[in-house]
Amino acid sequence: MISIRLIARLCVAFLLSLTVFNAHAAAAAPATPDPSIPYYSWYEVTLPESTGASCGNGTPMRFYINRAQSDNMLVGFEPGGACWDYGTCSGDATGVEKTLGAANPDGIPHNYMDGTLTESLTSTFLSPIMTRINFLTWLVGEPKVETQDWTQVYLPYCSGDISTGNAVQNYTGPNGNWRIQHFAGMKNTQAVMQWLVSHGLSKPQRLLVWGVSAGGYSALTNYSTARDALQPQSFSSLLDDAGTVFVTPFNADPATHPSVRIYNYIKQQWNWAGTSGFLTKLRTTLGTAFDTNNVGSIYKGLSAKYPHDRLGFATFQQDKVISAFHYFLFDPTVEALPDVASKSTASLALFDQELPGIKTELNGLTNFGYYIPWARGDFVDNHMVTAITFAGTGINEDGINAHVGDFVNNLLNQKDPLDTPVMKAFRTDQSSDFSWTSIAAVFLNLFGVNPI
Repeated sequence: MISIRLIARLCVAFLLSLTVFNAHAAAAAPATPDPSIPYYSWYEVTLPESTGASCGNGTPMRFYINRAQSDNMLVGFEPGGACWDYGTCSGDATGVEKTLGAANPDGIPHNYMDGTLTESLTSTFLSPIMTRINFLTWLVGEPKVETQDWTQVYLPYCSGDISTGNAVQNYTGPNGNWRIQHFAGMKNTQAVMQWLVSHGLSKPQRLLVWGVSAGGYSALTNYSTARDALQPQSFSSLLDDAGTVFVTPFNADPATHPSVRIYNYIKQQWNWAGTSGFLTKLRTTLGTAFDTNNVGSIYKGLSAKYPHDRLGFATFQQDKVISAFHYFLFDPTVEALPDVASKSTASLALFDQELPGIKTELNGLTNFGYYIPWARGDFVDNHMVTAITFAGTGINEDGINAHVGDFVNNLLNQKDPLDTPVMKAFRTDQSSDFSWTSIAAVFLNLFGVNPI
């Protein structure tokens, strides 16, 4: 016969097990989004000054939410160059510098995503990854991407520091003009994530952090910030498109690592090495796998910190934009060349010299893949693999028959990379199969939309 004492113990144990079960259930329960955020339209949030967030000219940082009836979230970072002096930060540069300057030097206006026709077209057709309109899907066979149906958070770019800066600089122009530049990219991202958490938009089931160009750098360098704040409950992925960080130590020989010049310069301008700087933060977050003497160690750092996440990098081998940023103004041999065409040819040669270092680094990481086609017929200077269209991104060799949409789907396939490694694809055929009759090119030419 069971004693009264034994029954009492069993009851207590049962109640305790229920308490533990309920505690786990509460911890895993999704957050409740702020009901004032509408569905399927761009909702503008202006971050208060108290957050430390700001654009380069000191005006408020704004970001946008397009809420969907989905438990999954896309966090996207806008493209837009970079800056490090008066000309590139103010928008007053001339010549080559003008093409390399940072976007939105005067800040983010209200209704940035849809205030004008150009803004609406840019936000709609920036990439198949975030478009809500499947126009390209049925018109030209552009593949549907499941993130089109997710809640989307979009961070405009106005800090000029690929979302890694934590500094204020005073720059003087050639005519005595001056500019106080707020490199607040780190605080901007942190403030956005804190806002999302406080308004019930954390704990999505699945998360993709993605960006192109400067936004690709921002996605890579702020992946840990977004992931740790939002706490996806099921799967998390990263796609850095054209945010090319070479594996270059800060004390490298410029003959083998010519990118060392720009990295050392922006390290100082954006205060990377400060006590609250980007390098210090990543070392704290990612641990010893991240080497503060080599920003390119971020690949290993993220891989080690998030072994079950699917992480990816994409670029064209003939990316004229990123190669120009690295070498036009920072490599003395390139800088001395007489015209843009010759500078571009020389820069692509240096880009080709350094790109294999990334490929070698990622080859050793099962959860960090890459997709590297050759070129896209000079469409947008072979820059940004997922921008506008997936057309012209094919790799059809060595058993691979894919375009970048397949790489996106590979990152989103909800398989543990320890069991199913992330896709790695590199095109050795040095040709382009892009057709200028693509509907995306027609839209660009018709409306004059420039996504860079």
